[in-house]
Amino acid sequence: MLRHQLLAGVALVGALGLPALPATAQTQPRTPDGAMQEDIVVYGKGETRQVQTLTAADISAAAPGTSALKVLEKLPSVSFQSANALGTNEWSTRIAVRGFTQNQLGFTLDNVPLGDMSYGNFNGLHISRAIASENIARSTLAQGTGSLDTASSSNLGGTLQFFSKAPEDVMGGDVEASYGSENAYRLFGRIETGDLGGGVKGYVSGSWLDSPKWKGQGKQQAWSVNSKLVVPLDTRGSISAFVNYSDFKDDDYMDTSLALIKKYGWDWDYIRNDYPTALAIAKNLQSDLVNYTGYCAKYPGYSQTICADDTYYNGYGLRKDLLVGANLDYKFSDTVSIKLTPYFHRNRGIGTWWTPYTPTPGGAALSIRSTAYAINRGGATGGLTFHFGDHQIEVGGWFERNGYTLTREFFPLANSNVSSIDNRQWPENPFYIQYQYDMTITTGQYYVQDTWQVTPDFKITAGFKGLDVKIVNKYDPVSQASAASRDTSGTLESKKMFLPQVGLNYSFSNAVEAFAGYAENMRAYTTEPFVTNQAGFQAIQGKIKPETSWTLEGGLRFHLPNFDGSLAGYHVKFSNRLLSVQPCAIVVGCASVLSNVGSVTTNGAELAGTYHLTHALSLYGSYAYTDAQYDDDVLSGQVWATKGKQVVSIPKHLANGEIAYDDGAIIARIAANYQSRRYYTYTNDASVPGRVLVDFALGYRFHDTGSALDGLEIQGNVTNVFDKKYVGTLGQNGFAFSDPGGTLQSMLVGAPRQAFITLRKKF
Repeated sequence: MLRHQLLAGVALVGALGLPALPATAQTQPRTPDGAMQEDIVVYGKGETRQVQTLTAADISAAAPGTSALKVLEKLPSVSFQSANALGTNEWSTRIAVRGFTQNQLGFTLDNVPLGDMSYGNFNGLHISRAIASENIARSTLAQGTGSLDTASSSNLGGTLQFFSKAPEDVMGGDVEASYGSENAYRLFGRIETGDLGGGVKGYVSGSWLDSPKWKGQGKQQAWSVNSKLVVPLDTRGSISAFVNYSDFKDDDYMDTSLALIKKYGWDWDYIRNDYPTALAIAKNLQSDLVNYTGYCAKYPGYSQTICADDTYYNGYGLRKDLLVGANLDYKFSDTVSIKLTPYFHRNRGIGTWWTPYTPTPGGAALSIRSTAYAINRGGATGGLTFHFGDHQIEVGGWFERNGYTLTREFFPLANSNVSSIDNRQWPENPFYIQYQYDMTITTGQYYVQDTWQVTPDFKITAGFKGLDVKIVNKYDPVSQASAASRDTSGTLESKKMFLPQVGLNYSFSNAVEAFAGYAENMRAYTTEPFVTNQAGFQAIQGKIKPETSWTLEGGLRFHLPNFDGSLAGYHVKFSNRLLSVQPCAIVVGCASVLSNVGSVTTNGAELAGTYHLTHALSLYGSYAYTDAQYDDDVLSGQVWATKGKQVVSIPKHLANGEIAYDDGAIIARIAANYQSRRYYTYTNDASVPGRVLVDFALGYRFHDTGSALDGLEIQGNVTNVFDKKYVGTLGQNGFAFSDPGGTLQSMLVGAPRQAFITLRKKF
């Protein structure tokens, strides 16, 4: 966890979102031999929108295996939540930017679309599985307006683009080992081929993670292989190809509520070590299902009365991914160049839960309910660039065809005192299949953009894109009993062929520049409209519209001798917000359906800055204000007064502060991250308080040429130094209109103090 602490410290620097200082001898840290240190945060100098980039220097300061999303939490307007210290528990991992949540953002790796990175992702995969953090060269965040060429069908808000590192010119490698709290350990190794002749070079890496949960029973285990090969094409360009594989197994933390935290404390979790009690709870629940009152009873070994749904036996997720892609970058002439990225992704995943509501026929009082996912998608992104005088014109697009299968199954458990399925196994031979949907998802996107350098100091970018996403769903009636009610076979299409974008950048001097931009975006339908009953789907087919947004932003960037910073403001209108509601009065009664519940208006401001006291010592700070409000009341059984209320899970205030030292040998950081109160009900009658988390990091790099210690690095991290107890993730099971009793079981507790120690060696 020491290692992780360092990560959090580094993350804090980024969270402040400060622009890195110009690379001058007076301001940049140097290694003992006088070489420049790599910038940690790079601000988008010359960009026409708010953009920051985190480099590998920042990622390497994080605890090994830390999610690349967590590292980004230092940037302005970024709110990150997770139930574990590394931020890799996918059920709990959530990131929000400027009032937009994770499934409303766009994500790519080396121009390959990663989908919306939700837990049950239907069109991509999480960045933690797509590539090891040690192989990420840089991560670029556009908070409000992603570039037109970003391959995403979900980015109502900003975009996150990740880029893998290039192979080294010299043969060698890196090894890394870390150990931390709960006996967690991680191993990583990378072998570099060096130049094999003609500039051909590559690398292969492997990683292994074994990280027990900080509460309850179970662990997270993951291994991955990443490889990359670069082949130059004379002096005109190159082809780089990569093959990445991941096998991910994750025991989840149990969903909780404010009432459960008050009753049992912060460490209450699944009772994976007590199967007999889980069986007894299930039997008591089933005896009371007719007049369900949350049957409560005393059980051996527990001091308190346990009610149904207070706890369950277990739940875990399994994911296997193969991601293959290539990047062609070629210059035909001084005026014409091309970029092309073909790719293929295959995923098999499952999420499990030991349910007490469905007993195994002739077996245990429990069964395993699962949701299984299968993705087979392939496509390409790319574009042509033409240079004509002061104009740079880009024309390109993205095409993808995705075969996606979603299945809900129930697996039997033997009638015994131990669970017959366990240890993160893939269950087999279901006794009941509730539904299976086979979907074909076709995505087409094009864009056109002109960048006009009007004068040396003034630049205009203007263009537009079009997006067309068609989902054809075929219901597979594997279970005849549910065929009629679950058949939602049909087609939904999200289409908007003109989404404009314009931006300006003006440099008053080398020290000060201004930027402004406007953009429109659409979020295509996900698979959610199909996962309902037949009546619910027929009620919305041809009637609902996809969600849209428009964003206006502007600001200033500063690049002074010892200070870099930014100031930005923005206004966002989010329209056609879709939510599952009961669109009638309670006395009338009607099924819940996906409905348009109005719009959201967001206004905000971002401040960030880094001041270098010396070449090695810096101060970093950032603040973001996000006023995101619902514009309409909502009818769902009754009229709920949501107009003017803050958007759920979005903190109004975010702040970061950090003191960092790095002289090339010694690394030290202390960082604090603040998030204000967050609501988890649409009427804002229930919330979790704000919190401040402090992280600390300390490391040392050995520089002793000719010695075995040369290139060795030791690093310690401590996260949540003061062991703050707080609620992390909100809404993983959805939000409620009201929760006066604090019983909504849709939140997860954040990790306590954790520490890591890491050894690295480059050879």
